[in-house]
Amino acid sequence: MSIFDANQLDAQLAAAKRELGENDVGLVKPLEQLAYAYHTLGEYSKAEECYRQVVFLRETKLQNETSALVDVLHGLAILMRIQNRFEEAEPFYLKATELTSSSLGELHPETLTRKNYLAGLYFAWGRYESARALVEESRSAYSAVFGDKHELVGLSAMGLALICNRQGDADAANRFFKEAIRLLPAGPRASVMLDFKDLAASLFFLSKEKYKLGMIEEAETLFRYSLIIETDRLWPGHRIVGDNVQLLGDLYRSQYMPTEAEFLYRRALEIRRNVMGGEHLDVAVSANSLGTLLFDNRRYEEAATFLMDACDIRGKAGFPPLLANSLRAYAACLRQLHRSEEADQCELKARNIYERYNPA
Repeated sequence: MSIFDANQLDAQLAAAKRELGENDVGLVKPLEQLAYAYHTLGEYSKAEECYRQVVFLRETKLQNETSALVDVLHGLAILMRIQNRFEEAEPFYLKATELTSSSLGELHPETLTRKNYLAGLYFAWGRYESARALVEESRSAYSAVFGDKHELVGLSAMGLALICNRQGDADAANRFFKEAIRLLPAGPRASVMLDFKDLAASLFFLSKEKYKLGMIEEAETLFRYSLIIETDRLWPGHRIVGDNVQLLGDLYRSQYMPTEAEFLYRRALEIRRNVMGGEHLDVAVSANSLGTLLFDNRRYEEAATFLMDACDIRGKAGFPPLLANSLRAYAACLRQLHRSEEADQCELKARNIYERYNPA
């Protein structure tokens, strides 16, 4: 069972509406929970409806709770952003930025973060001049608040290098990249990842290395992923975070960085189990990835647990070749554990699937 049970939350909201009426402030919390659940489960139109109701109630009845309103505005903006509805998302980003600036000040780090989100929207939208202006504002503000050698100044410079490249301004791009090289760490901070901060540092490093090699699109992608720490802070356990973490695990595995890949696969598995329940096919993907990684590193007892989970989940689904792949991987693991009879049975099941599978 997913922790985001939209049906149960919907029933609770309907009961609250019957008790309180359609526009009572008591509806705010259940509406926010339901919006988050629908957003997480990919039911975007239903999520948008809930978000808009929350915005209305907060703006008309809870004017003093600025921070909570900003979070809802941001959630609605992101919902539109991921659907490429850039023009509709812009007013919500702008309002979130304006409210944060009014309550905390123009130079507050949270205000600058909001500006950077807006810059990200403009970058995705292709409005590079607008994105550049905002990031240059952030860079100047970080320099004024923290000093011109602070890492956040370097992070802004890296973002500007990527934007200038898109604009075809090679001289400015090189200038900003040299600044980023000077201010950002020369390599990952930690040899073993313990949290998303370590992940962000590692991704900054990889992004710079790709940029040096002229692989600008890869550098952009890695730079964007490096900001996943912010996404996890705003939406802990969100499906989008889980999907991105799984992709990053694949990336690190392809780079022969098993420690980092293991951290990411475990995190993706945890998020997906919590969000979608223990029998979802995405859970099987993460379990299979983690199991095969552990097998490659000769950690057979641990690998067997995850590969067995992948087999169980895929055995209940409707695409046999995926089950056959997991069965073969599980069989190889069982052989290493001297469980030959069980391995033979798994291999026989896999072979039968491959022989019988004939898609229409």
